[in-house]
Amino acid sequence: MDNIIDILVIEDDTNINKLLCDMLSNSGYKTIAAYSGTEALLYIQKYELDMILLDLMLPGISGEELLIK
Repeated sequence: MDNIIDILVIEDDTNINKLLCDMLSNSGYKTIAAYSGTEALLYIQKYELDMILLDLMLPGISGEELLIK
């Protein structure tokens, strides 16, 4: 049984995304980085995730649209 928490970080700003992923990884979490709503939707469909950090203003599918889907 895998006790590591998988977190999808959805943030279009590369520096902020990397900072969040680094902070979470250093705290023992497994992170997956997505830079658009469209990319995030693919990860959500492919992986079993424990948590999602979502920027609401994204290129492609917005954060609000992603929540509805």
